[in-house]
Amino acid sequence: MKTLSARHCVCDCAILFFILSFFGWCAETALFLFRWNVLADRGFLTLPFCTIYGTAVLAEHFLLGTPQTGRLSPLWKKAAPLPPARKAAARLGVLALYFVLASFPPAAAELAVGTLFTDLLHVRLWNYSYQKFQLFGSVSLSFTLLWGGLITLGMAVVWEPARKTVRDLPYPFRRAAAVSLSLCTAADFAFNLIYLLTTGKRFSLF
Repeated sequence: MKTLSARHCVCDCAILFFILSFFGWCAETALFLFRWNVLADRGFLTLPFCTIYGTAVLAEHFLLGTPQTGRLSPLWKKAAPLPPARKAAARLGVLALYFVLASFPPAAAELAVGTLFTDLLHVRLWNYSYQKFQLFGSVSLSFTLLWGGLITLGMAVVWEPARKTVRDLPYPFRRAAAVSLSLCTAADFAFNLIYLLTTGKRFSLF
């Protein structure tokens, strides 16, 4: 029974990972299009996935959980018997603490991935050097705060309904989708890495 439950969890997390990575790719493509009027092929993969988004959110899920049911749930539940005004203030405080904690994993992921690609593979996937508060062009204060805000909102409001929606799909479909997307992404990554090591530049569709 535990093995079956673990398989369901892996499939659900894999599907949510790809959904988040796809929406991250859409958001970055839209940002470049509307801010700089450039249609840019975002991310390292050829497929429409920016996997750092899926990785960051899943890391938050396993490290912190949601504000209501995760690591901070004792503080969230402790506010339940308080009068309405104090309850609202206490839970806003929990969300503020969650926001601070949630800002670190994405920044760490950006720094690690940015350093890996820039220093070892000599490819820069993104560049924040145009911003005033940034570190090595890989991490910026404004985007770190944006990450924290979006993750706090997403984990507090969207995560559990999204997880339930995925869980309600038939297991054979979830398993097939998770395996297919994982294999395609692994092959895509291998292709792009070989292309980069062979040509010295990143493969880009446009």
